[in-house]
Amino acid sequence: MSRPHLRPLLLAALVAFTALDAAPMPRIVAVGDVHGAADTFAGILQRAGLIDDQRRWIGGTAVLVQTGDLLARGTEVRAVLDLLIALEPQAAAAGGRVQILLGNHEMMELIGEPRDIAPELFQRFADERSEARREQGFQAASKISRGKPLDKTRWLAAHLPGYVEYREAFSPSGPYGRWLRSKPIIAEINGTVFMHGGVNPDFTTESLENLNRRARRELTEWDDGFRWLQQHDLALPFSTLVEVVEAAGAELRRLETQRRTDPLTQDDFSAARLLVPIVKIDASTMLNPNGPLWFRGYSTWTDEEGAGRMSALLRKYRVKRFVTGHTAQPSGRILPRFGGGLFLIDTGMLNGKFYPWGRASALEIVGETVTPIYISNP
Repeated sequence: MSRPHLRPLLLAALVAFTALDAAPMPRIVAVGDVHGAADTFAGILQRAGLIDDQRRWIGGTAVLVQTGDLLARGTEVRAVLDLLIALEPQAAAAGGRVQILLGNHEMMELIGEPRDIAPELFQRFADERSEARREQGFQAASKISRGKPLDKTRWLAAHLPGYVEYREAFSPSGPYGRWLRSKPIIAEINGTVFMHGGVNPDFTTESLENLNRRARRELTEWDDGFRWLQQHDLALPFSTLVEVVEAAGAELRRLETQRRTDPLTQDDFSAARLLVPIVKIDASTMLNPNGPLWFRGYSTWTDEEGAGRMSALLRKYRVKRFVTGHTAQPSGRILPRFGGGLFLIDTGMLNGKFYPWGRASALEIVGETVTPIYISNP
């Protein structure tokens, strides 16, 4: 039975659907490893038309994706983080988006692994009370050293002015630690997977969503276990990864010894559940060399080896391409591989002693068009 009165509504719906379907795909700009190179990072964002010379968002509805390793090596980490924290709401207000992903160096900072941190960086966090905090820190470390005397000179040399404040800033309650803990390790946007290292099919067959959930769960388990150790005077807020793992292992061994003579209490079992993930952290996605934050296969696979594996990954996740950082390309240029199924975008932004050949770069994706952007001509 014909219903003429419905025709205008159907026509309007069809027009609206066609307009939505024809809407332009958002412009995506991906940037790889920054490593504290604040001015160079700002320079490539300006070159890509995302910020102005006052470092304010002018990218409109564009999406900025940063694939991890904002931290370590360089000295201007605080400036990099402050810039992105400021840009997030500015981009959102304009209808755009700033999508930050965790890299291996973010994860290391969050769990107290000081590898690759420039000593000068700690100075950026020091203030007029830093020396007093160092002294208090040494006294606290002496109290929990289980009778082992600490060499004060050596301890102070390992805990430079600003170190305690730096660790506090990246703690669960610190401004940078709280912000970073809200970020995923993987984002899929319009058919492109962005991440730091890569999905190693020999390591996992999990979905991208589950990999994000797993990383968040593992970091939460670390924070919970670390908090328990602090509450029981077995670790300090600025204890290193090694110190925390050793403290957790010692407590688990104590509980095992106790179990042989006395029944364990419910609190003992709860403590063990909190501490086991700490001593097994090497197997987690946070530190495992084959995990999504560390895997380098996308750069080291041969063309023959990688072509089939990348095709299988694209089919599995039903996406067009992967975009990853982590492994700096000696050419200083973004490297497409496997017929455009992969783009390696770490071009050694922090040049100088780390990457003498390095340069800042970004990868622009608009629909099916993928274009590298450099501050200087290739």
